[in-house]
Amino acid sequence: MLCNELVRQSILARLSGYRYRHTLGCEKAAIQLARRFGADEEKCAFAALLHDITKRLSREEQLYLCEKYDIIPCDVEKVEWKMLHGKTAAEIARHEYSAPDDVCNAIACHTTGKAGMTLIDKIIYLADYIEETRDFDGVEPARQLAKHDIDRALLYCYDTSLTDLVARGKLIHRDTVEARNDLILQGVSLLRAVEGSEK
Repeated sequence: MLCNELVRQSILARLSGYRYRHTLGCEKAAIQLARRFGADEEKCAFAALLHDITKRLSREEQLYLCEKYDIIPCDVEKVEWKMLHGKTAAEIARHEYSAPDDVCNAIACHTTGKAGMTLIDKIIYLADYIEETRDFDGVEPARQLAKHDIDRALLYCYDTSLTDLVARGKLIHRDTVEARNDLILQGVSLLRAVEGSEK
C-alpha cells in the first residue's frame, strides 16, 4: 500500500485552509478520473495528496529545496518561482514518502504540463484544474470535456491558461507550450469539443 491512513493524515497535517480543501478536492477528482480512464486509483490519489505539499513555502524555502535536491530552475522559474512547487513537492514525495517515480513525475509536471505526458500525469494536471472547489471562468467546460476525452480537456486547459497568462503579461513556461503543441501534433482538436460541452 502506497498510502495508508496514517501517511494520508501526516500529509494533510502539513496543509491548511484553502490548500487543505483544494487537496481533498484534487484527490477526489483524481480518483474519479482514474476510474473513468483506467489508471491506477491508488497512485493517482497519492499524487493528488502530495501535489501541493510545498506550495505554501517562500521563495527562499523553494530555492533551498532546489539546492538540496539538485533542481536547476529555468529562467522562467527564477522569476515565476511559485512554479517550482511542483518539482520540490515531487522530491518531498520521493524522499519523505517513498513515492514511486511515476507518482513523482506526475507531481513535478502538474503546474506546467509537458510533452509526452503519461495517463497519471494527465490526471493529476486535470484534477488540479477541475476539482470541486475551483470556481473561475472556464472551469465548467473543462469539467464537461473531462467526462469524455482527457486529451481534449487538457488542450482546453492549456489554451485557457495560456490566454490568461498572456492577458496578465506573465512569462510562459516552455513545458506548457510544448505540452500544447504535442497534443495538436497528435491530432487533438477543440473545434467541435467545446461546442459540444456547452450544450
